[in-house]
Amino acid sequence: MTRRTRTTRNGPALGRGATVAAALAVLALVAGCTGDAGPSPEANPGPAAVEEPASPSAEAVVERVPLVVGGTEITVEVHPLVRAGEHVVLTYDLVQEGTERVRLGTRFGGNLEGDYVRLADVEEKQVYLQGVDAAGEVVGEPGTVDHVPVEGLRVQRVFAAPPAGTEALGLMLPGAYLESVPVIDADVPAPGAHDGASPAAGTGPDAEPLDVDAVADAPVHGLESFTRELGGAVDVLESTEQVQISLGGDVLFASSSFDLTPEAVAVVDAAAAHLSSREPGVVDVVGHTDDVGDDASNQVLSENRARAVADALAQRIDTSAYELRPSGRGEAEPLVPNSNDENRATNRRVVLTLTSQITTQTQVEATGELPEFDGPVATGEEGVLEEGARTWRYTAPAVQRVGDSLLVTLEVTAEDDEVDSGIQPGALSGFWSYRGEGSVVPQHVLGLTLMSGSTAVYPYDYHVGSDSRGKELWHTLGELSTLQRVDGGETIRFVALYPSIGDVDTVTLQLNKALGARPFRLTDIPVTD
Repeated sequence: MTRRTRTTRNGPALGRGATVAAALAVLALVAGCTGDAGPSPEANPGPAAVEEPASPSAEAVVERVPLVVGGTEITVEVHPLVRAGEHVVLTYDLVQEGTERVRLGTRFGGNLEGDYVRLADVEEKQVYLQGVDAAGEVVGEPGTVDHVPVEGLRVQRVFAAPPAGTEALGLMLPGAYLESVPVIDADVPAPGAHDGASPAAGTGPDAEPLDVDAVADAPVHGLESFTRELGGAVDVLESTEQVQISLGGDVLFASSSFDLTPEAVAVVDAAAAHLSSREPGVVDVVGHTDDVGDDASNQVLSENRARAVADALAQRIDTSAYELRPSGRGEAEPLVPNSNDENRATNRRVVLTLTSQITTQTQVEATGELPEFDGPVATGEEGVLEEGARTWRYTAPAVQRVGDSLLVTLEVTAEDDEVDSGIQPGALSGFWSYRGEGSVVPQHVLGLTLMSGSTAVYPYDYHVGSDSRGKELWHTLGELSTLQRVDGGETIRFVALYPSIGDVDTVTLQLNKALGARPFRLTDIPVTD
């Protein structure tokens, strides 16, 4: 029996509402129009809408996406999502125009194959992963996608079906995000069949039919978001079911004091706004200290600080609806080891936790000035040049609004003459462990921070289990491995989805200092609709 898991643990896109209608209108045109496969790899354009099918057909090509992969360009032809009982089937064709097969590396496969191609409902804050069988293997044809033959390749994958009435879902591909892929009722396309729209694609007449019944688990995870406001004084970790707000103790209180500072007003105001955007419930207000001083004194200090924050919140929210429950943990629960002054400052905090559903969207506001930065800085259009064993240029011409979220596209250009080099742009993971020392992300994940003034946001992420060391493993709704082949003169794209920041016209992207990363900052990136 299929087990459908819903976990809610604590690239240029098309517009969702208008795009559903646009995509369905596209499906009403004439089938068989192939169009141009796309410009050269150097241009590396984004997805292009296609005009085609005769009727809402599973064989219709909703969108053609040119991608640079394996040192060349291929085209991903995306078909509608087809309902099949408790599941939907995604069909896409990988098409190439060369005379030799194209190696994909890990862009569509590898150890994270189940997460490379994902469906998303950003409005409902959910991500759908590829269905697997009882042995944990991805269900689909072909089972492994590591190359594209000359004749092309049809790929089919199974996901949990969205709720009835859902007209479209987003599709995260390597290097592109399509906001609106229609969900239709139709027969699942045959693995090797084609209506002539792309005669090169397909897996041949001997292809095995897709065994949807083999799916034992089709995970659906809740998306969570992390934002930093007021220069890090307010950290908000939010899911559809819970919000956790960490208030910086050094902004709230003077050393060894539990009297709120004048600067604490804006901090408590921001916290109250986040709490008021959710259904009523109990708010745990927990004080924490570092390890300086004795245990008993730290315990008392943490309790007094929690009560001080609770008293301030009581003046801003309805305590008959939001019961405030202050307590202290002293130095017993550090977020990070108390090994240096910076870590001790992180551990001095008051944490507010409310478990309840979101009722209204709290807009993260841009405030203050960008903090000082030690590293190369340039506009997003100009890009930053990194010179080392290879020469890379990082650019971000624009950031696009996708509903209440922002789609970030980082373009990486190899400004050298290397071909099939073993040196790849894998050092783009600039995340710090905002979930604590017990959590990890994939080694080569796209780790950019999106900023406006002193406000910073991180990509949506979701919990996928534990690694071999017992650490909690989190994947982002974005590129999970930037360790990809890029030949000299080529430009490759990496994408990720982020919570939105206010009504801003421009944003900044920043790669923070982390193990193996070389920090840079891209400024004045326009936000487009």
